[in-house]
Amino acid sequence: MKCLNCDGDKFEEKNYRFTPEVKGEEIETVVPAMICNKCHAPLMNDAQMNLLRKAAADAYRKKHGLLTSEEIVKFRSLFGMSQAAFANYLKIGEASIKRWETYFIQDVSQDEHIRLKCDEAYAEYSALNVHWKSHPPDIYSGNRRFSWELFKQAVRYLIEFAKSPLFLNKALFYADFKHYQLYGKSITGARYAHLEYGPCPQQYENLFYFMRQEKTLINSEGHTLKTIEPADLTIFSASEKKVLEFVANLAKPDGGKKLLNLSHQEDAYKNSESMALISYELAKHLKI
Repeated sequence: MKCLNCDGDKFEEKNYRFTPEVKGEEIETVVPAMICNKCHAPLMNDAQMNLLRKAAADAYRKKHGLLTSEEIVKFRSLFGMSQAAFANYLKIGEASIKRWETYFIQDVSQDEHIRLKCDEAYAEYSALNVHWKSHPPDIYSGNRRFSWELFKQAVRYLIEFAKSPLFLNKALFYADFKHYQLYGKSITGARYAHLEYGPCPQQYENLFYFMRQEKTLINSEGHTLKTIEPADLTIFSASEKKVLEFVANLAKPDGGKKLLNLSHQEDAYKNSESMALISYELAKHLKI
């Protein structure tokens, strides 16, 4: 083997930084290559070239939020399927599976299809998203369509004062219902259900799970949660921020325990049936 740069014939395998172009972008990646001892130029065999292509493709996929080759293989392995069986399950050609598991990059629509068919949490989130969009604003959403972004930011703000999901749910309930009482519209558009431990956002377990998946929330000590970054309050109107701050100040002294106890005494809770959605019309006589 001769160096193409200086004709040297002594090489040592080392990690080397390359910046190949992938779909018009330079992608930096580090992989093993044979390095000339004389001029330090890299030379690659077929196996190393394939590794470089795969590493660069996966770096591109990570940058753009696409499944990596390893993640696609992991889904197939989870189902215990061969490439042919996995292709049949996805209703695509087997050649596509073979390409995606190496260094050919799936497009966004193909990536979405794989996630919907293989990732239970992603499929649930997609179903919830359809549910939110297909339900127009009504009395159970506080006369506004559910906003995932507003809900997340409200959680990130209130969780600083009510760290347990048990108390956080009550802070969210009071923020939405108090804003409706004062201004005729909720803050987040969340629907609340009558559960054993008080009013809670509908499907709150899934909502908090998705926030953990997004790294918006992380588990803390005991049964508490915490946010990595502070809430972005700029997305709220002046009245929404005022109500959020009001509820936060009520929760701050005891972490939300008082709000939990009060929520069981509210007309919104006492006059709704177990497991049923709670009408925002019942916010007229809130105890806060």
